[in-house]
Amino acid sequence: MALSKIQSESINLADNFAFSGTVSGAGGGKVGQVVQTVKTDVFSTTSTSFVDVTGLTASITPSATSSKVLVTVNLCVASKDNSISSILLRGSTQIALGDAASNRTRAFGASAYEAHIGDGTQMPYNTNFLDSPNSVSEQVYKIQGAAIGGQTLYYGRGGADTDNAQHARTIQIITLTEILA
Repeated sequence: MALSKIQSESINLADNFAFSGTVSGAGGGKVGQVVQTVKTDVFSTTSTSFVDVTGLTASITPSATSSKVLVTVNLCVASKDNSISSILLRGSTQIALGDAASNRTRAFGASAYEAHIGDGTQMPYNTNFLDSPNSVSEQVYKIQGAAIGGQTLYYGRGGADTDNAQHARTIQIITLTEILA
C-alpha cells in the first residue's frame, strides 16, 4: 500500500478516523513499568570499603524472565580527596562496572579529583545500564560508595557546605524501567 502525504491544514482533528491494516513485529522494546527512587537528603561516609548509600535503593519485579531492566542512575558526589567511587549492585552482584586492571577499583563513577581546588565541588556520576536479571522475582538495585582516599565522601552536597547560595544541595535518583521482550 502506498503512503500519501496529508497536508496538516486538511485534517480536522474533531473528525473520527478509521485505520485498517496490521503492524507487524516482535513487539519488543515496550515499557512494562517504571519505578523511581529520589533521595533528597545528604549522605556521607569515611569508609574506605563500599557501604550502602542510605535511601538509594529501588526494587522492581519483572513480568517475564525475558524482560530487561534499564537502570538509570543520576548522582552528585564530592570529596576533598582525590579518589572516590560509586558502584551499582543488583542484589549483591555488582553491575555496570569497568574491566579489572591490577588493583584498580571497578566502578561506574570514580576519581573526582578536587584536592587542588580545596572545596570538594560536586561531580555528576550518571549511567544508563540495560540489565538482564532473567527472573520474575523482585530485583533490588542499590548504590554503594567508598571514600577510597580516606576523606569524607558526600552525596547531595559539596565538600564545602557553608550556608550560602553557591553551595547547592542536589538530588540522587535511581530509575528502573522494565523493557519487555
